[in-house]
Amino acid sequence: MIVFLENALGFFIQLFPCALMIFLPFPREAYRFGRRTIIFGMMIVSAVMASLFSVALCLRDINKYPLHIILSNLSMFAAILFVLAAYISLVRESLLKKLMVFFIVLFYAASEFVLVNVIHSFIYPGLPDTTAYPYTPSFLLLYAASTALLLPLMLAVVIRPLKEYIRIIEPQNMKREFFSGSFSTFMYFVLMSYCDTLYGKTGFFYLDLPLLLFLTLNQIFIYWLIFRESVRRERDNEKRRTMEIQQLQYEKIIDEMENTRRMHHDLHHHYNTLNDMLDRGKTDEMKAYLSDIINTTVYRDSEVYCKNITVGGLLQYYVGLARDEGIRCKVRAECGELGIEPVDLTVLFGNAMENAIDACKKCTKNRWICIQVGMIQDSFAVEISNSCSEVHLNRGYKTENGFLPAEAFSSGRADIGYGLQSIDHTAKKYDGSAGFRFDSDKETFTARIRLNTHREI
Repeated sequence: MIVFLENALGFFIQLFPCALMIFLPFPREAYRFGRRTIIFGMMIVSAVMASLFSVALCLRDINKYPLHIILSNLSMFAAILFVLAAYISLVRESLLKKLMVFFIVLFYAASEFVLVNVIHSFIYPGLPDTTAYPYTPSFLLLYAASTALLLPLMLAVVIRPLKEYIRIIEPQNMKREFFSGSFSTFMYFVLMSYCDTLYGKTGFFYLDLPLLLFLTLNQIFIYWLIFRESVRRERDNEKRRTMEIQQLQYEKIIDEMENTRRMHHDLHHHYNTLNDMLDRGKTDEMKAYLSDIINTTVYRDSEVYCKNITVGGLLQYYVGLARDEGIRCKVRAECGELGIEPVDLTVLFGNAMENAIDACKKCTKNRWICIQVGMIQDSFAVEISNSCSEVHLNRGYKTENGFLPAEAFSSGRADIGYGLQSIDHTAKKYDGSAGFRFDSDKETFTARIRLNTHREI
């Protein structure tokens, strides 16, 4: 019974952390069931598989033929396949992303196996005892110690950046990284199997320790390059796409402002024409002229929010979009000429208003946006508040902490992570600042932005 428990516990210590880690890089909304339910289910599955593995090993006492070795290896392989199948079915994400995470966690399992065997060969030199069970008390203790040391390191150094990588990378952009990582893991397993065979024949496994250390460092370096390059490339692509969209929005707003100017010019011409007809008493011609204007001209309700043409045009554009969605808007804007580039104002208002509109659209009732724009000494200040049901915060941040930086928010709320980062980047460009706050009691999200206009007094 003690031998059974030792082998079952040893395999469980190896299997369960790996089964747990393959789920952690993905956000909660990607799970088909709750996180606690999945973790508890993986724990039960790992315990059952570990028990079956130990039962197969116990057959050695009743059969001289190595049936127990075949059955234990099959049960180990079946456990890995079952966990992989459950993982693929329980996570709603790209298959390429899920397989890449699986290969990385598989590399962790292989590294722990090699590390334990190397340390054991130093503590107990000589040929291995092929008649012993794989999880003797000494091996069991080493596996428990290595898991306690390596698992937190794996979570901090690999899983955490991998979570960011999975969040921002698109499947079509990760094919090169996927094949590089999977091939590297495969080669690691081949060489590990070769060294393990050599260990069983010669007992000088420690002579291969430099080779294994080199392979491990090489694997880590490859993954580091993959994450760094992929994250950098995706962020550059995201910035480029964002700037293209914002440039198109800016050009559209400029076109609408030009149309407004032309409409004012045409209206002035119509007034002069009507006034001339009135002076000459041509009422019938006036009626016909007015009828033509009414039939050929489409007027849009417009509201002048402030003297600054760019800010006023942006407010008019986005407030119009919000009202089209049935969102109540309250605007108070007082500003004139600013030392801020129109494109930067477009980035600021575009991201802030798009986030506000998207958040309001998710609210079932009480949809509203409140915008305040003005000058505070030499700073251009903007505060945009809106109804918001929830936000997603990154680890280490709490809503109770008041106004938070842009990096506190993840992309769970309509890609708010990227939008707030663009706002923060624009504010810092003008020696300003940006802070964001979510009030869960009032269900309100507030963005406060300050830009230094560098005006000389």
